[in-house]
Amino acid sequence: PKSMTNPPQQKSNYWDPFFANGQEVSLLHLDPFEFLCPTPDGNQRRVRVIYSPHVFTREHISEQDHPAGKCFDARIFCPTRYADSHNLNPIVVNLPKARVFQTWEKRNYVFLAVETPRRDDQYHLFFEVKKINRKRNKHIELRVESAYRKLNSSYAPPNKPNAVRFPILIQNVFMGRPLIFAAR
Repeated sequence: PKSMTNPPQQKSNYWDPFFANGQEVSLLHLDPFEFLCPTPDGNQRRVRVIYSPHVFTREHISEQDHPAGKCFDARIFCPTRYADSHNLNPIVVNLPKARVFQTWEKRNYVFLAVETPRRDDQYHLFFEVKKINRKRNKHIELRVESAYRKLNSSYAPPNKPNAVRFPILIQNVFMGRPLIFAAR
């Protein structure tokens, strides 16, 4: 008789094995990937997406946070952020249809996704974009710095600036053009 075994779990090529509370946590869904973004100048710009550990960890803030649970820059694994991180790839791939805002730091951008059924908060997606200018491999790198649910964010500009369409942001970064966000 043949024995029933589970197939081996697929491993991430990007993340080292990660454990929380003694259980291995799969980060395969957060491996880097690429998508094409159509820009107003008629080009298809390649965007490589990389996730920071902040999308599945949170700040160490209370005495209840056990020091052994610290990981990635002394942060704590967050089951809620981890669960939400499974929605990141579809959100990021649809950014070419979205408008984004610049944060008050002016080096990052934020996309506020409101499609949160049965919840009255917003999913804040913070990212940075830069051009990678290799001889045969020019593309935009989009690094998702953090993603979490909250009603309001202290990083979102106090007086909402005008939004910019994501494809315009990508085009300007690729061309090395500054992007000015005028306050409303």
